[in-house]
Amino acid sequence: MSNNQESFLNHVAERLGRERIRGEVPHPDYVHDVVHTTLSDKTQDELLEIAKESSAKIHTELVETSLEELAETLQTICHQFGDESVLIADDPRFSEYGLEALPAGNWPKASVKVWQKGDANREENIVAASKANIAIVFAEFLLAESGSVVVESSPEQGRSLHFLPVHYIAIIPKSKIVPRSTQAAEYYDQKERDGEQVGSSINFISGPSNSGDIEMQLVVGVHGPIEVTYVVVLDK
Repeated sequence: MSNNQESFLNHVAERLGRERIRGEVPHPDYVHDVVHTTLSDKTQDELLEIAKESSAKIHTELVETSLEELAETLQTICHQFGDESVLIADDPRFSEYGLEALPAGNWPKASVKVWQKGDANREENIVAASKANIAIVFAEFLLAESGSVVVESSPEQGRSLHFLPVHYIAIIPKSKIVPRSTQAAEYYDQKERDGEQVGSSINFISGPSNSGDIEMQLVVGVHGPIEVTYVVVLDK
C-alpha cells in the first residue's frame, strides 16, 4: 500500500474515532443465493445468445468471428466507422490473436497508434484518445445478463482509452462470457487474495454513453463513445 493510501486511511480512522481495521473483512452470509445461481445453469452457447439480446437492448452490436477471421472482422468494423485514427491498448493479446499488423500500421485507410506506458506519456495518451475515431481493446469479461464488458485500467490502457474515442470496439473471447457481475467481482477478489496486481479502476461498460435526463428522452452518445461493438471470438 502506498504512503498516500496509508495516510488517507489513517486520517479516516482518526476522524471516526477508532483504530484502523487491518484484518480481512468477513463476507456476509447471503439470505438468498440468487447472485450465484442466476444463469449459472447456462452453457457457453446459451450465455452468448443471452449476451446478444442484452447487447441489443443497450444499442450495442455484437459480432461473432473466428480467430482466423478476427483481423478482417476488425477492419470491416473500422471501415464502417470511417477508419481514420485508431488507438489500441498496449496489450500482448494483440500479438497472441494474430493482430500484429495493427500496431505496425499496415491497415489501409487507418492510422493506428498504441497506448504509451508511463506517467511521462499521460498527457500524450489523453490527447491521442480524445482525437481517436476508434478505440480497440480486449475486455476481461462480457456479462451476459447486462451486456456489459469489464475492462481493467492499467499502464497498458488508461481510462481515457475507453471513454474518449468516438467509437469503441471490445474484443472478448467466447470463454470469457460469464452470467453476471458476480463472477467478475469474484475474479478480482481472488486476485486480491492471491496478492496479484489489480488495476487502478475496474470499469463496467454497458454500450455507448447515453442519458435520459432531458424530458426522459434517451439520447445516445452524450459524453463518450457514440457507437460500441463487441467482437466475440469463438475460441470454444
